Amino acid sequence: MKTIYKYVFINSTLLFVIASILEMTLHEFGHFFASFLVHAQNISIHHNYTSNTDTGLPLLKTLFIKGAGPFISLVIGVLFHLICSMQTKRNTLFLFNVYMALFGYIGFFGYLLIAPMFQGGDTGYICYALGFPIWVTVALSLVGIITLYFLTNRLIKYFVEMGSKEIINDAGNRRKFIHSLILYPLFIGLILTTLLNLPIPVFISLIAPICSPFTFMFGFDNALHKKYSIKTTNHEFEQFNKLNAGLIILFAIIIVINRLLVYGIYVN
Repeated sequence: MKTIYKYVFINSTLLFVIASILEMTLHEFGHFFASFLVHAQNISIHHNYTSNTDTGLPLLKTLFIKGAGPFISLVIGVLFHLICSMQTKRNTLFLFNVYMALFGYIGFFGYLLIAPMFQGGDTGYICYALGFPIWVTVALSLVGIITLYFLTNRLIKYFVEMGSKEIINDAGNRRKFIHSLILYPLFIGLILTTLLNLPIPVFISLIAPICSPFTFMFGFDNALHKKYSIKTTNHEFEQFNKLNAGLIILFAIIIVINRLLVYGIYVN
């Protein structure tokens, strides 16, 4: 039986963009509230960055602000990973939770990965400000990529479980399904999230939306071929493979919030 996965692709792409933009926004709110807590001046939050007048702030307070965003991302990764591990149904909500877990981990360990290359980034600034030797920063970068590789391969099983048992056990169907669930949404989602990051204050702001989604490829071969001991599969697959009006509405809301944040929220 030939199965068409058109709506799997559409729903997964919508979830990719929703989770990516939501995680990024929460990451920036981490910086925003940290700035507020240490009494920085002229604080503002935008769609992909925060700013403040930190001249004269003690180093520890500046480091607190810089570290707050990645810390929030790590909390998101761990929290949604835990939710996934406890959730029994494989449905649209479950896939959203998986995306949030993965993007949360990317928002922390991905920043470790780029620390040696970008001193203006969150973790790069922290390493530079603390005077870490370059080998220490590179070692942290390696820890970041190894951990991200491990976590991605832990989460990739959940993507596979979004298919029915019949799909997972049929090599041809599984390949088409995984392409529709992960690969095609990756490329379309990358384009959409990059556009939603515009305008940018500095070039580094485009590093995350352009490069981080390729983390998904760490586990892509396992998604296609690995024989998992799968106890839970998607018993609501036919429902998942239909256009989800709720997702379209949520997608629209996320875009509106993202575009409004281009103008910023300011606290003097």
